[in-house]
Amino acid sequence: MMEDMNSNSINEKEKPLKPINECILSYYKPYVNDLFAEDYIDYSTQREFEIGFDEESNRYTIPIRSELGDLVGVKGRYFDRKVPDGENKYIYLEPCARSKILYGLNKTMKYIKQNNRVYILESEKAVLQLWGYGYRNAVSTGGKELSQNQIDMIVRLGADIIFAFDKDVEKTEIEDLANRFPDGVPIYYIYDEDKILDEKESPSDNPTKWQQLVTKNIYRLR
Repeated sequence: MMEDMNSNSINEKEKPLKPINECILSYYKPYVNDLFAEDYIDYSTQREFEIGFDEESNRYTIPIRSELGDLVGVKGRYFDRKVPDGENKYIYLEPCARSKILYGLNKTMKYIKQNNRVYILESEKAVLQLWGYGYRNAVSTGGKELSQNQIDMIVRLGADIIFAFDKDVEKTEIEDLANRFPDGVPIYYIYDEDKILDEKESPSDNPTKWQQLVTKNIYRLR
């Protein structure tokens, strides 16, 4: 089943998070791809996170797993960098209750515990990029809007929280988000003080820029 990325957002809270059959992944070719590699997601990382290719929809596939490792969805990315008009860049090939997922947590949990900090990112791609850079204590929320369930999951990690959202997310938006967390939870954010990011660029999109941001531009919200 293919589902538009926006079409499942309205009833998301009502959808249960339930595992789907692992055999679904056998429908896709276990191919690494150059498009992701050009975006600093190396082949080793692609294999680690089971990136594949769906011949039917002509999309690269990103399996979505719960923190327990259960397969709970599959996201598809259009195979070409230039996405035609009327075509969605991302769709769910297998629907997923996004509001109940922190993407990558099944693999990054131990690194979050070791470092006592977690980078909160918007996209699955960003988690994969940071994994290749050696920053394996990160999760993705699937967008800049967090559900209460995701907030609760983040708090339960017991780690310092660092938001690393895209360039177009305003500081006030992050402040509003931070206010939804319980008092006493340490919250930080990455802010492009030196203006090295392009418009809408993610902090993770370039390893050199990421290193500069994470070294010089982490600020405490509370």
